[in-house]
Amino acid sequence: MPELPEVETVRTVLSPYIVGQTISHAVVNLTKTVANLSVNQFIQQVKGQTITNFTRRGKFLTLHLDSGAYMVVHFRMTGTLTVENADTPSQKHTNLILTFANGKQLRYIDSRGFGHWWYFAPGQTDTSGQQLLGPEPQQVTFDYLKKQLTRRQTALKTLLLNQQIVAGIGNIYADEICFRCQIRPTRRGATLSETELQRLTETIPAVMQEFIQIHHVPFVVFIQSKGLSYQKDTNRAVYGRKGQPCQKCGHPLVGTRIGQRSSVYCEHCQK
Repeated sequence: MPELPEVETVRTVLSPYIVGQTISHAVVNLTKTVANLSVNQFIQQVKGQTITNFTRRGKFLTLHLDSGAYMVVHFRMTGTLTVENADTPSQKHTNLILTFANGKQLRYIDSRGFGHWWYFAPGQTDTSGQQLLGPEPQQVTFDYLKKQLTRRQTALKTLLLNQQIVAGIGNIYADEICFRCQIRPTRRGATLSETELQRLTETIPAVMQEFIQIHHVPFVVFIQSKGLSYQKDTNRAVYGRKGQPCQKCGHPLVGTRIGQRSSVYCEHCQK
C-alpha cells in the first residue's frame, strides 16, 4: 500500500504538470471509484474547472479547483496517478481519467480497485476521512506522543498505524520506525519509557522525510514506472526482510503478526 512517502512522491512529481490545467472532460471506467457522487454528476461537476493546487494530508491527496470545490483521492492498496498524452494507450485498470485542455491526461490506475475519489462543492462537509486524521509526522511532539501512547495497552505498531494518532504511517514505515528506535513492535504503549518516547518523537519525522527523499524521482522515471517506482525500494532495514541478517547485529530478523498485519523485527536489537 502506498504510504505517506509514496503519496508525497506522486504529489511533488506531478504537481508541475497538473496545477494550472483546465479539465475539458472526465471519464470514469470503474463506477465505485467515485465515492460520493454518481459518475454523471462527477463528470458534470469537474468539467471546465481549473486545478489551482495539489496538496497532501496523510495518505490523502487533494486537487483544489478554481470554484472553491476540491477532489480528494485515496489510493488504498494499489492506486497511483500518472500524466500521459491523450493519445498514449491506457494501461489496464485505468479507472478514472481527467483530460486537460492542453491534451494531457491525469490517469488514475488501481489494479485492485479499492481506491476512491470524492468531489466536494464549496462549503460541503468533507466525508473522505481526512478530517479525522491526527497530526503529520513532522508535527508530533514528545508531549503529544506521551499522551497518546502511554495510556494504552495496545501494541506500539498498532498505535503507529492508527491514522487518528499520526497521519500517513503504514505497515512498512511502522516497522522501520520501531527498528530505528530499538523498540519491539509488540511492546504495549503503556510500557514505553520517556527515553523511548523521545526516540519516537525524533525518529517518526526523520524516517518519513528520509524515504520521501529516497523515493523522489524525475518525472520521466516516474512515468516509465507507471507511477510505481517506489516498489523497487531496497533501502528498508527490516520490512520484507524476514529471515535475513539484521543490518546492525547480523542476527536473523523474525516475523510475526500484529493486529492481522505482518511485522518484521530483530529480537536482539529491539527490546
